[in-house]
Amino acid sequence: MSSNAKKIYYKHVLNQEVDDDKAIDIVKKEKKKLSLKKQIEGLKKIKKEFSKTRPKILIVDDEPHIINLIKLSLQDEYDIIVANSGNEAIHMVEDERPDLVTMDIMMPGMSGFEVVEEMRKFESTKDIPVIFLSAKDTLKDMQIGMEKGGDDYITKPFEPEELSKRIKEHLKRK
Repeated sequence: MSSNAKKIYYKHVLNQEVDDDKAIDIVKKEKKKLSLKKQIEGLKKIKKEFSKTRPKILIVDDEPHIINLIKLSLQDEYDIIVANSGNEAIHMVEDERPDLVTMDIMMPGMSGFEVVEEMRKFESTKDIPVIFLSAKDTLKDMQIGMEKGGDDYITKPFEPEELSKRIKEHLKRK
């Protein structure tokens, strides 16, 4: 059992905040005293705490360093999944149902614009917010991105803090 899991167990089953040094002694003494009913109630609390889900973000990009930058900046708040191509993104959107997608435009095979057009055709994926992240930085590119169904557009290079802020804004609206 991980250190964090132990702390949660002690908090919910034994109703005590403990550090790991005290944990073994407390468990030996207290666990014997606990009724089965009390242990089950505590375990239900643990299950409830662990079942809280974080929003799921799909990162779609063919550049590993961009994927890593986004993952590092978002992994503490969100569950991150990754697609390296437009075709892979289509399958992941259908299978994983992310809460939001960050989408590169220029990728081999299917472009980000094509992926979003495909997503917007289906009831199950049409309302998933998409933030385009692209080196294409002209006003015309941004207009095309919005016309194709994007919800936002950020040009590369970008500031991770700005991406995080925009993700939060879109998830609030959802």
